[in-house]
Amino acid sequence: MSTLVIADIHLQPNQPNHPINIAFKRFLKEKALNAKTLIILGDLFEVWLGDDISLALFESEIAALRQLSEQNVEILLQYGNRDFLMRKSFCKASGAKLLPEEYEIQVADQNIIMVHGDQLCTADQQYQKMRRWFRNSIIQWIFLHLPKSKRLSIGNKMRNESKQAGSHKSGQLMDVTKEGIAALVQRHPSANILVHGHTHKPTHEQLQVNGKNVQRYVLSDWRPQTSYLSINDNHIQVLDFA
Repeated sequence: MSTLVIADIHLQPNQPNHPINIAFKRFLKEKALNAKTLIILGDLFEVWLGDDISLALFESEIAALRQLSEQNVEILLQYGNRDFLMRKSFCKASGAKLLPEEYEIQVADQNIIMVHGDQLCTADQQYQKMRRWFRNSIIQWIFLHLPKSKRLSIGNKMRNESKQAGSHKSGQLMDVTKEGIAALVQRHPSANILVHGHTHKPTHEQLQVNGKNVQRYVLSDWRPQTSYLSINDNHIQVLDFA
């Protein structure tokens, strides 16, 4: 049985009939149901403002994840840059298990390192500073204890600011860097395959990193492309989901 890998679905809050949300629920039933493991490399949700708010905003999608989990499909999930505030209540409701931000697995004779990908965009120093700030456990604790109305207001403001900031940044600034990839591979010397999302620039390429060959797979978002990675003992494939 295969391991399927997806990223950057960006499920829309409180919109169960949105095309992306519908496609995701179809994917779980038609593709993931036949897999051994489903790995989600971040940004499954467009926004997550705490379990006490967002569980209700994605009720049907979380129910679909739970149903998949109850069919003995392992669901593993990394944080993205938009949904890093999921906690125990989310895991209990969905059946998913949270992964560290750098996750290495071995398939046959291949060692694969998986990350969301935003930590590799090291040229954007302003973003990396903000990322370190928001990943601080104290900052997160303070935010999660704010009133719901305040968190909703902050979340809407940050989404708007993120769109405006992205429109003014160059594609190169928002992409991963050779230095970011090299540092990651150095931390995982046995890895010869890198899989990530975040950039929304799907590709498969061969790189020379720290004197060795590394295959790099970049997953697409689902706007409007709908692709996923299938890994088994024989090969790795990028497949489309109509």
